[in-house]
Amino acid sequence: VNWRGSHQFCTRCGSPVEFEHGGTCTRCASGHMAWPRQDPSIIVLVTNADSTHALLARSPRHPSYLYTALAGFVEPGENMESAVAREVHEEVGVNVNHHSIIYHASQAWPFPQSCMIGFHAKANAADGLATINIDTKELVDARWFEKEDVYLAARDTDMMGAVLDRQVVEAQKANGKWAGNLLVPSKGVLARTLVDHWLEE
Repeated sequence: VNWRGSHQFCTRCGSPVEFEHGGTCTRCASGHMAWPRQDPSIIVLVTNADSTHALLARSPRHPSYLYTALAGFVEPGENMESAVAREVHEEVGVNVNHHSIIYHASQAWPFPQSCMIGFHAKANAADGLATINIDTKELVDARWFEKEDVYLAARDTDMMGAVLDRQVVEAQKANGKWAGNLLVPSKGVLARTLVDHWLEE
């Protein structure tokens, strides 16, 4: 809808366009066809070398209990793997092993024109957990979480449902149904798909 509203005229000749193929492309009087732009972005679940911990972060727009995978847009001239390494380093100061970056799945993400591409990657630190140094312009917090803690958070998330709604979570706390401090994204979003795949390993 946003694309149709902003592309009423041909960018090549300036003539009015008609929408074809169910509204997914335009054609002008000269026959030139155009399709919506796609802005690729990456999302990555980073784990330590032994895959016992996952690095999850919280942005300012998320409630204090909700932690998720790292994400960012792919820059011009950059491949997906380079975007993964760059975003992780920029946002949390952690270097990932380039050979460990593995594609997992993708999902349309209405920004309104993004396609999010999901990856798993391992931190470069051979032993222990890599030191985190967050970009405070992008994130409020980032931590290494043990797999058991993330498993419990996923279970609690499924029990609660609308975890982005602070009122829902506060009501669960007030009723004594939840006393935790960590939730993850709900099922159906790519970040949760990455988390669930790691938990199942």
